[in-house]
Amino acid sequence: MSRVQTILKFIGGINKDRIGGNCSLIEHTDEKGNTKRVMFDLGSKFTPSGSEFSAAYPNVDEYFDRIDLKSGELIKASKPVDFLFLTHAHEDHIGALINYTKMGYRLPRMKAGGFTRNFVRLIFAKEGLIVPEIERIQAGDIVKVGDSMEIEAVDVSHSIVDSLGFHTLTYANGKPYAAIMNNGDFLTEENMPLGKSFSLEQYLDVFKRKPAPTTVVCLDSTSTVLNGKERIGFAKAVENTYNVVMENRDKSLIISPVISRSVQNMAIDIETARKLGTKVFLDGKWLQTVKDAMILSGYKDFEDVVYKGSLQSYLYDKHISQKYIICTGAFAQGMEDYDNNIGMSAYSPIAMSSAVKMALDLHPQIKIGKDTLILSRQRIINEINGKSGPKMLQLMAKKGATVVMSPSEKKVGGFKEVQMQDSGHANAQAMEDLLAEVKKVTPEVIAVPIHGNEQQCENTKAIMDKIGVKTHLTQNQGILSLEDGNIKDMAGNGKPLTWYAIKMFIPQTDNISRSLADMVTEVWEISDNYEPIRKIGELQSEKVEAPKPRYDNYKKGIEEAEELPYREKMKKPDKKKTAQRQKAIKASKRYNLNKRFNNRSR
Repeated sequence: MSRVQTILKFIGGINKDRIGGNCSLIEHTDEKGNTKRVMFDLGSKFTPSGSEFSAAYPNVDEYFDRIDLKSGELIKASKPVDFLFLTHAHEDHIGALINYTKMGYRLPRMKAGGFTRNFVRLIFAKEGLIVPEIERIQAGDIVKVGDSMEIEAVDVSHSIVDSLGFHTLTYANGKPYAAIMNNGDFLTEENMPLGKSFSLEQYLDVFKRKPAPTTVVCLDSTSTVLNGKERIGFAKAVENTYNVVMENRDKSLIISPVISRSVQNMAIDIETARKLGTKVFLDGKWLQTVKDAMILSGYKDFEDVVYKGSLQSYLYDKHISQKYIICTGAFAQGMEDYDNNIGMSAYSPIAMSSAVKMALDLHPQIKIGKDTLILSRQRIINEINGKSGPKMLQLMAKKGATVVMSPSEKKVGGFKEVQMQDSGHANAQAMEDLLAEVKKVTPEVIAVPIHGNEQQCENTKAIMDKIGVKTHLTQNQGILSLEDGNIKDMAGNGKPLTWYAIKMFIPQTDNISRSLADMVTEVWEISDNYEPIRKIGELQSEKVEAPKPRYDNYKKGIEEAEELPYREKMKKPDKKKTAQRQKAIKASKRYNLNKRFNNRSR
């Protein structure tokens, strides 16, 4: 009889930088020696601008088959993964999927909630990549992996819709052996404005139905601040935002930079605009993709408030006296890259959020000034936008805009502070209340703080100590063994933690006609401190036009819409046929124009 063992491994997501690169793995070996593996999330880690890397991803060479970028040979995974479960569609949880596909990795079978599934498929299509098969899963669904492991989806609340947690139960000799609850990023909020909410009764029911000798609960520690502020809730956030607008009713242009996929917080702007009797415009490609994914997922209640024409039409629409623009840029993406000029070339590809373009006077259509109110509802977070966020707001204020921001540890420019939204992560009190309830139904529960820096994980431990719940602290590459009702650290393989990272630049040249089409994308292996170790290879820079979703009237049912996008693989456009088509279109336009002119002459 083989040694029975359940292993929990954290490949990424427990960072000194607080957030990014989330990825964990459960491996179970049963009494027959059969081993099954499931992975949860595969996200991006946000790299400092000075590193010249645009993003980094956990090294998963052991778990996925891949095509070597240099030799072109297929390399089989030594520890293949049976399923990849996605908790939600934030970049630090799904951001590696596209780049790993471009790097030749073969993704395993994936399971995700409706919005996450639709969003991932849309962004693959927009990149001109083969759209991956992702099976939709919802709370209560159970996925069996062999005879010795089953995973059940659980609704959790977060700042994005359709967020799921996953409860894994392993078996030995037909009996429960170990249980692990991966909450993803979560809240214990039971009344979210959109989608399914967290239900304490349903959450606890999973633990009651699936007792095990050892139960581990992985706790999102991102907002575990001892003695932190209480949540104000959605209705109060809308009220506070509305009051700020009314106090500045002389402003004809409202700008609200948001985290593009945090739709629960975007709902605050939608409801505020509804109370004001105006319409909003969504500015930024990510917001447009989020809107499409929301509609495909059955969320359409916001459509009456969102302007459906172009930005230019919106800005010149005389029926909308107060313009309300929800735009990308809550974390001022691109500001530090602009300051550091990554790539050391005037043509460096810097991906800027809409709000940063406005702050730098680079937005092609929106100019901010004395008529502008900036709603900076996302608080400043030192590890994420501690430098870029304040600078963006100060540049906006310098142009005459009035800036109102949510309270933050960092005070910026003497701007008025009003709390206009909550964090999307459970705070200290909510964590304490939840685990106290879990302990009642699961006496042998062990908490493992994740998704936070060392101090935040220590804060979670202090909370668990207070209510008598055992805690086990770990780090990236930490391997926890669950055997015979106990949990212990396993000795690692001694290899230092590494990440794969993307570096994009345009080669130095005297030819000023070079553009983004000449961009070179390199893949590097880097250390935990963002130091380059070795160049892996280069990715193709060809841009392939992706299919446009075919749901113009938005009247199709969700089951029918689930089939989008229709074209699974895009081909390079035929230049000859394209030229002929364009010539025919021009000729047709000239004919119609002449026909109208001749009719008028008669």
